Order: sequence, then structure tokens, then C-alpha cells
Amino acid sequence: MDLQIGFDTISFHQALPPKQKEKIVGRLKSLPKFKTVKSDYESDSYEYFSDYFAERGVKLHISRCNGRPWGLYVIVHPTLVLGDDDRSALYQAKKSSYKKMVRLVDKMLDKVSAPCSLEDMKLYRADVTTNAIFDHMKWVAEYIRIYKKSMILPHYKLDWFREKEKKAKDCKLANRNSHKQYCKSSAFFVYDKTAQLEMIDWFSDTLAGKKVLRLEIQLRWKALKKWVDNGELGSNWEIIQSVCKNQEKIIKWYLGRTQPKGQYVRYKDAVDLINGAKLKKKTRDRMLFLLRKTSDKESLTSALEALQMEYSLSKGQSKTVLKKFQKLGISPITLANHSDFNCLPYISL
Repeated sequence: MDLQIGFDTISFHQALPPKQKEKIVGRLKSLPKFKTVKSDYESDSYEYFSDYFAERGVKLHISRCNGRPWGLYVIVHPTLVLGDDDRSALYQAKKSSYKKMVRLVDKMLDKVSAPCSLEDMKLYRADVTTNAIFDHMKWVAEYIRIYKKSMILPHYKLDWFREKEKKAKDCKLANRNSHKQYCKSSAFFVYDKTAQLEMIDWFSDTLAGKKVLRLEIQLRWKALKKWVDNGELGSNWEIIQSVCKNQEKIIKWYLGRTQPKGQYVRYKDAVDLINGAKLKKKTRDRMLFLLRKTSDKESLTSALEALQMEYSLSKGQSKTVLKKFQKLGISPITLANHSDFNCLPYISL
């Protein structure tokens, strides 16, 4: 397994007065790959998207919701903008390449009458990303099954691709190949990047023979600020540079809170390890119960709730049961008994 870290996309926002909005939308409508996703006169809510520059690494989104001010969102894929046609490539922020990216994006924005430079817009979202690269699809499929069993973070909800939102060509396939949980300010998204690129016909020759599992932390403004060194907010570049320095911390924070550390072993082997360990009977019973419920339930969070209810435990006591798994070096999330793998390692940076 080879691990890569960097930014996938970086997004920017600019409020638009009505006249500027009309000018930009009028220009985008005259170009290919423009679409209206929402137009609701009664609620005064509208959404427009343009993929005219998508192959060069930029997507544009113009919207307003319930009569609020219009906004322009510029979604930038830095490596594509900078000339790398590998859609799985990740960006390591450097001042020289960042300045070049801004210049190239500004030229695109000029063509559609955007009112300002990218650097003058407000940083809206940055996706801190890990690519776990394997040489066989079975690895990726097994890890996705494991991550679907993740702990659900407090205040987060599960999310899926929906047909009406048109974010995937095949929503059933996309949902099978992904796991996402989110809150207002951030999201933890795990998916088969290889399958996604094949679905949209953007599979690069550089990926031949490789399978990519992507772990993506999508941070909006409120969440981004938490990862800026010393809480000092400066220019967009300074914020991006600071977040870049903290990428490993960010990814470890999410992995550590969604996946208990330990190897993933077959269910029967986990049972044998627990039965063979020097444990009190009540501890063994609770561990075996959690193991069974984790296999049965949708998520480890649901399994822990069942454990608390069955044995009248507090959250703290249920976490103690989790720690017992960690001492054994295994996760309560297990492989199927018929799995092609005897065990899989915990993904750690």
C-alpha cells in the first residue's frame, strides 16, 4: 500500500450583486456545458453550474437560496489547472505553484466576466485528501466495506448520492463504492477513486494497474479555521499553507475517531483471540457481544449503542470495551469468514 497526501480541490466564494450575476450567467449560458439545477421562483432559490473549464480544472457554481444574496463558487482542482492530467493527483501547496494557479484561474474567470481575482475571493472549502494505492481491486472493495462500518462522529449524519442531485452517473454504483458522513462545516468521505474516474471517462494512463482508495476530509470555512496555526487568519495563501502543514494531523484526527486502531481480522479469528485472551468473563462477554453487533449493525456507533443497552453501560464504559480490542491489536470491525484476506492493516500515516 502506497499513501499520498495533499489537496484534491480548493473552493472559493464571492458575493455577487444582481447585475454582476446577470452578466456572468448570461456569458456562461452562451458557452457549452452550462446547466440549470434549480429554478424556484416561489422560494427565490436558484442554482446554475458550468463545466466549461472542467477539463482545465475549474468548475463554476452560481446560486442563491431563499432570497439571500447571489454567490459565485469557484471549485479548483489545482493539479489539473497546473497541467497534470491525472485526476487522482493531489496538490502540495507551494507559493510559486499557488501563484501560477491563481493566474491561470483568473484568465478563465476573465472570460466569463467574473468581478475579481481568485485571491480576492473568500476561501470556502479545502479537501484534505489521502490516496491509498493498491495493485488489486479486492483491497479497495474490502476497505470500503470496513469504512462503511465506521463510528459516526458526534453531530454528523450519513449521506448518499441521490438521483435528483445528479452528482453521479450511477448513484447505486457510487453508493456501493463510497461512505460519507457530514455536518454543516465538514465531511469525511471514503470512496473508490478508480471506479469514479472510470464512471466519468477520465481514467488516466498513469493509473494503469493501480486501484485508488480515497479518504477525503472536506473542510468548510468554520472547520478550516480550527486547523490554522495559532488561529491567525491571513490571506488565502497563508491559510492554505497552514492547513497544508497540518494535513497529517487532520487525517489522523478523523481516522482515529472513526476507526478504532487495530488489524482487521476474520470474524472467527477475532472470536478465537478474545476467547484465548486472559480476560474477566464479563469483559469477554461484552467483547463478543460488540463483535457480533458490529457485524450485524450498520455502524460501530449502532453496535456500541446496543452494547450500552444490553449491559446498562455508560458511554465511557463502552469505550473501555473498545480499548480491550486495541490491547489485543484488533478492530471490532471484522472481515467476513470467507474473505480473501486473513487480515488487513489499519490505514495509518
